[in-house]
Amino acid sequence: MHTQQVRNLLGPADPARDVVVPPAPVSAHDLIVRAATSTLPPAASARPLTSRRLVLAGAVVAAGAVASAGLVPVLRRGTAPTGSRPPKPVDGVVLQPVAYEIATDAEPAGPHLRALARRVADAPSDREGGRYAYHRVKSWGGVIQESPEGYLASFVEESRSWATPDGRRWSDTTVLDMEFPDTASRDYWTKQLSGPAIGGSTPPPGGPVEEPRDPNGARGLPTERASLADLLRTDQPAGDVAKAVYDLYVRHLVPRRGRIDVLTILAAKPGFAWRGRVVDRAGRWGLAVTADLTPPADRPQNPQRAQMLLIFNPTTGELLAHEYLELAPRHRVLHYGLLLQASRTDTLG
Repeated sequence: MHTQQVRNLLGPADPARDVVVPPAPVSAHDLIVRAATSTLPPAASARPLTSRRLVLAGAVVAAGAVASAGLVPVLRRGTAPTGSRPPKPVDGVVLQPVAYEIATDAEPAGPHLRALARRVADAPSDREGGRYAYHRVKSWGGVIQESPEGYLASFVEESRSWATPDGRRWSDTTVLDMEFPDTASRDYWTKQLSGPAIGGSTPPPGGPVEEPRDPNGARGLPTERASLADLLRTDQPAGDVAKAVYDLYVRHLVPRRGRIDVLTILAAKPGFAWRGRVVDRAGRWGLAVTADLTPPADRPQNPQRAQMLLIFNPTTGELLAHEYLELAPRHRVLHYGLLLQASRTDTLG
């Protein structure tokens, strides 16, 4: 999948070469909580520079899109490349968190989400015909390179998928540029990499690749509100629900009735805060809600705090973007996903 594409791009610089990544041993919820509450890496020391590969885990990875903000370490470390010549600067973007219209004293999102649900209009996909449900998603944070000191780097990936009603799915992924969550990480990796960030790979030859079929059978989009609430994991904390909403939208074309139900389900779920109008990373205006992730009850003094962000189209109610942010002790983006296109087509590839 796209993880292998990134490994091919890194080549000898990849510290996880020839390592098989095991399946995620815990649920997406546990992974998110672990990422939000784990102890920060130690400060820089005089030990030799090493790096480790972290791989994102979650159901949507199988569809060629990032699904979760949880990170699972591969069980190997290697020496970071230094090169025999002075390193060239890394031409990479330092990510800035999305600016909220309501940054403090946010009120519960319920009334605003219900108001949005009442005015949801048709989306282009509601009026289109075509055999395939098509999605184009741009994401960052799917495969993260991390130094022992905690400096992070990752490639942007643009994934496309085509799905039929019987559960068959094809996808491809293009690896784009390298981006960083903070200036210190960009400075660190500038010194470690012997050349500019590699990007701009093309999808694999031969067109999109069909994904393995679900052995339990394809699960279509529920049409009943109660079943949709179950799929969105509303029995779990709001952060899990936010993640499930993203999973839903990257795998399904959600019709107008379904979008209304999603919004009213979120409105009834405690834990979502209203952030007002925002602009996502694709330059689109939207309406935002957030859900904070808190440490487990047995670790209340842990200083780390994190947050899930959802941005909705103010006219159609479609999901535009999802982000996972660290709030404390640092304020930085750890993952983002942009849903750039959701439509129907008769063309594969």
